[in-house]
Amino acid sequence: MPLLLASAAGAREAVVAAAAGADVIDLKDPWRGPLGPCTAKVLAEARRAIVRLDPGRPMSAALGPAAAPGAPARAARAACLGYAFVKCGLEGLADLPAAVRALRAVAVAARAVSPRVRVIAAGFADAERAGALPFSLLPIAAARAGLDGCLLDTAVKDGRRLIDCATPRDLAAFAAACRAAGLLCALAGTLRADDLPALRPLAPDVIGARGALCRGGRTGRLSAERVRSFRAAIGRAFAAPSMPAARRSPAPRSRTAGDAGRAGRRRPAAPAPPPPSDRGTRHRDRARS
Repeated sequence: MPLLLASAAGAREAVVAAAAGADVIDLKDPWRGPLGPCTAKVLAEARRAIVRLDPGRPMSAALGPAAAPGAPARAARAACLGYAFVKCGLEGLADLPAAVRALRAVAVAARAVSPRVRVIAAGFADAERAGALPFSLLPIAAARAGLDGCLLDTAVKDGRRLIDCATPRDLAAFAAACRAAGLLCALAGTLRADDLPALRPLAPDVIGARGALCRGGRTGRLSAERVRSFRAAIGRAFAAPSMPAARRSPAPRSRTAGDAGRAGRRRPAAPAPPPPSDRGTRHRDRARS
């Protein structure tokens, strides 16, 4: 079952998302692009609020483009605050060696502060609209840079969804390349609940959302009701088909945020971040835009 990464614009929305059942609480500024970074103050406030609510809940911080001069510093700041994941985009990086260098610089800065932080490279299904590397090369860039996972998103938020910008075959190849490289695979990009069944064959580790969780679109206010509804839609779309009792095997252990992170780890020697606390759901049956 994929984890739900819910993007919040501040501490208040972060608490709403966590209380409504989001597995990973992501902080980003939706007015500053697909991976708009929040200010240091907002990151700190949101982190304190989630620690008070659930100290083990993993959090993610968007850093903006990896090529931006401030991306490594933002990565280090988020890692220092205790964010389990940091993610940066490939806007303006259409060349593979340049993308690898920029991603590696972000990873080095973040891990210098917290060796256990997981660094995610974000590419775009509409890469040409952002001057970014084709998303088919994203797993190669992430692996060469020593990162932990890949997020496939959409760069231009004009209503086009991930499934509008990439064919099922190309999405399947992307997911398979992530798995082959040992990278966490996350999918986002104006996804709606009725898009989820089409993503099931890809078996993503994480599904990210913002617009579908808000009243008034991605720059609106995050809604607890919509988070719960989207979380339930993931459960329905990815639930295993029923089997006759005689053939049913013991249920596999549910994937947790810790499992997803370990699946994408590039540095086996690094200790895992604190696992999410047991909240009594099927996504927390053992004790990380």
